[in-house]
Amino acid sequence: MTDYIPPTAYSMTHYYFIMMAVIMWTLIPFMGKRFMNGTQRRATAIILIIFTIGQEVINDSLLVINDLWSASTDMALHMCGFSLILTSWALYSKRQYAFELSYFWGIAGASQAILTPDFTDIWNPLGVFVFFFSHTMIILNVIWLMVVEGMRLRKSALLNTILITNGFVFLMSIINQFIDGNYWYICVRPNADSPFLMGEWPYYIIGIQFFGVLIMGLIFLPWLPYFRRLTLQSESHTA
Repeated sequence: MTDYIPPTAYSMTHYYFIMMAVIMWTLIPFMGKRFMNGTQRRATAIILIIFTIGQEVINDSLLVINDLWSASTDMALHMCGFSLILTSWALYSKRQYAFELSYFWGIAGASQAILTPDFTDIWNPLGVFVFFFSHTMIILNVIWLMVVEGMRLRKSALLNTILITNGFVFLMSIINQFIDGNYWYICVRPNADSPFLMGEWPYYIIGIQFFGVLIMGLIFLPWLPYFRRLTLQSESHTA
């Protein structure tokens, strides 16, 4: 382990990475929608998958080489780790359930990670880059699916995601006991400067649950006019 000191939240480095993320979220989907044909879009989706999964493989490989990899901290079992796999699968398969979970887990989880980063166990500058790049890719993949691929949520998406999420929380609570982990941050309070973390264990879990549902509900709100329009169209066709 080195004596590397990672940047603090809301430092200039943090703002640079946020700026990088916004540029990627804006420019790449715009180019895909405006200038690419179907074959080029498919190729770009494959490239996004390679970058999304590849950075995780490279990061884990470096941890293994430096004898720093641990099953209790470094497996892709956090919400954002699952989102890396889910968004990649959604890009490849265009499966509706994968897109909907990616939308809620990806935007709600990755945005919180980018805005309130936890640099615990990050031991070099590459780790900081991978942290921000991986979460940026999650949201980029979701935006690509919406803007370029035209994928949309269903009315049941929010409720389905809440139920599935709580199922995963229960599952991860069991896995954490076997590997002495803290995946989904349900065993130890995360070291992040977030207004959603109130109190110590187990009380902060209630806050995470409440605000998690609240954030999912907020990012579901922009879809309500879309659902209303679908209902009106359906009624006009049956009239």
